[in-house]
Amino acid sequence: MKHRGKAEKKKFASKGLTRRGFKRILYGGAAALGIGLMIFFVVFLTRPKLLWYVDESYSAAWNRILKEKAPPFLRAEVISRQGNDSFPQGRFGFLISRNGPEGEYVDGTPVALYHDLSRVREYQGWLVLALDPWMIFRKHQDPEPGRSFLDNGNDRGSILLAGADKNAVQAWLCQLMQEKPGVFIAEIDQWTDRGSALARDYPFQNGAFSYSWVQVWPLLFRSGIASIYAPLSQARALPPQRAGLLDATRFPEPEGWNRYGLQADILWAKMFGSERHRKKLAATEKWLKDPKVQTLIANTIEWIPAHPSGTPYNTVSWETQMAWLRSSFIWQGANDAQSF
Repeated sequence: MKHRGKAEKKKFASKGLTRRGFKRILYGGAAALGIGLMIFFVVFLTRPKLLWYVDESYSAAWNRILKEKAPPFLRAEVISRQGNDSFPQGRFGFLISRNGPEGEYVDGTPVALYHDLSRVREYQGWLVLALDPWMIFRKHQDPEPGRSFLDNGNDRGSILLAGADKNAVQAWLCQLMQEKPGVFIAEIDQWTDRGSALARDYPFQNGAFSYSWVQVWPLLFRSGIASIYAPLSQARALPPQRAGLLDATRFPEPEGWNRYGLQADILWAKMFGSERHRKKLAATEKWLKDPKVQTLIANTIEWIPAHPSGTPYNTVSWETQMAWLRSSFIWQGANDAQSF
């Protein structure tokens, strides 16, 4: 009976989990887990990336923006866009560019309009992220210039012009050719004649057409009343002790105008990808529309945020942002406005 009991116990024990069997299960489980993790990382590292296709001049700034406030889509890369290259085929993501949709061109003029842009902040599938509007800048203590400051011998002080920058000259010319809100003179000869007479007919500083921005700003801070028509980014690039002395207003309109537009450069974003990808990009698009994100974008490139709840950088930025939000339209002059 004793021998029989021992045999039964031995038989029962052989059916239990031995140390060798436990190790075999443990090693097998670890191997399966390792293979699973390896498959996961291979899938994660080889899955498609969201592409930020950014104008070359803004790609470094965009990398800083993404590093400071990461969007919801984790797998992404930034590629610099050369010229006006199209978004790469087969990829999905966003194009970030100053060269957005074509505006509504005014017949017979080199001017393009974007109506109601401050209200909707989108145009033909493009999203407005930030703007660089042109404003009249002056010192705090100087009076706000009225339309009479265009007259020779005006009592509003001197008008400064960075005439070496073609865009500054074209900005003036386009303003002078606007005869009603959003209505520009459509006669080619008048554009040519007015461009040629710009230096003669308006009280710019001596040698105005040889001045760069670096040379013209110091003239504003000298004694005497003076003003300058410039993009906000130029004012924000000044040293803080200088920028803090400035006020900004719109280019003065003639009496009787009940609406107005602003000349501005725009940073646009547009989504690209298949319908399946577009659903995945919805969260990232929402991120781009966030006022905090647009504030970060604006402060990184020294513009203003497009969103009305975006936080202005300083008083001048606030004045510019208010002008943007109250504008009926945004307009841009073509690069060849003088030779149109």
